[in-house]
Amino acid sequence: MLDSQPVAVPANVSCTALVPWCPPSPPPSLDLGKIAGLEAITAGALLLKSFPPRRFVVDPWLREGETALIWAASGVGKTMLSLSMAMAMATGGSVGGWSAEKPNKVVYIDGEMHLQDVRDRVDMLKTTGAVTLGAPGLLDTNLVFFSRQAQPRDAVFFDLTTEEGRDSILRACDTLGAEVLILDNFTTLSEQLEDENAAHAFKKIQRFLLQTKQAGLTTILIHHARKDGNALRGSASIEVTFEVVLELRRPKIERMGAACFSPHFGKFRQKKGEQLLPRLWSLTDAGWEIGEEVDLDADNAALHCVKSLQFVSQTEVAAHLGLAKGTVSKHLATAVERKLISREDLKDCFAKARRLREEGVGDDLDTMEEEHASTEDY
Repeated sequence: MLDSQPVAVPANVSCTALVPWCPPSPPPSLDLGKIAGLEAITAGALLLKSFPPRRFVVDPWLREGETALIWAASGVGKTMLSLSMAMAMATGGSVGGWSAEKPNKVVYIDGEMHLQDVRDRVDMLKTTGAVTLGAPGLLDTNLVFFSRQAQPRDAVFFDLTTEEGRDSILRACDTLGAEVLILDNFTTLSEQLEDENAAHAFKKIQRFLLQTKQAGLTTILIHHARKDGNALRGSASIEVTFEVVLELRRPKIERMGAACFSPHFGKFRQKKGEQLLPRLWSLTDAGWEIGEEVDLDADNAALHCVKSLQFVSQTEVAAHLGLAKGTVSKHLATAVERKLISREDLKDCFAKARRLREEGVGDDLDTMEEEHASTEDY
């Protein structure tokens, strides 16, 4: 019979010596290389990977390598804003409080306008100071246009709906060393799109936008709104790949015959700040004017212009609305008759507007004496 007493371990022998020794497993490799022809990376390697800072191409809402969709109804000012941003990005300048951290090589593909109209708009934006050019000399070389209207009749222009068209855009950008690509606009650059309301019709275009990211391009696509102006044309699936979706809304009180809109960020993957709050952008002979939008809570636009305290006279209200001064006077008289406001309050609004402007511009009071008795017209 075996002795059941435990065996004593000599004092000079470690307990661990009784456990079979196994060599330690080597640490897993963090470098996977290519698998199925594609680059793969482990979480460990990703955490160890360093990335250079991603600069803003349009500070504070568009970084290099990202894509943005800008859409609006016809006549709101999509192209004027796009050209303004292109000029700012090309020179490291700014427009309306949005700025480029450094100059960029910009390729602007226009599928609609006559080249002369493009020239006239760029010249106007430059001469009026609507765009603050960072390095003015770079505008001549850093902004490159491809205009459909400037091509021979038998030339095949860029088309986002064909493989050849998409490849030719990427080749052109590569040849020119482009950093920014602006496509104006989706409808005129998608000739062979069969059904813009079908989600599957946009798959190849989505793939193209992803390719521009892989190529390091910052891409801006300009698009139209539906006829009712409440949504962009075509399938909403087009929004999927964009970091930024920017809608340019018609203001409640429009400035006739000029680009005028309020930017609204419907999709934005970064932290929003004060610079992204909706403001009223209006393009005037003196460049872009940016201010608060008039709150229209009744049907009398002239009255609400007066109440906004942005206008010191009926002449200014008339110019803003694109109406004759006599028409504005009649509208205000109607407001008084309907007891929406008194004559005294109208006069007080104009007086307050003059005081506010005086505080804002010092002694520049050109408009103060312009219509001292303007409220007597009605």
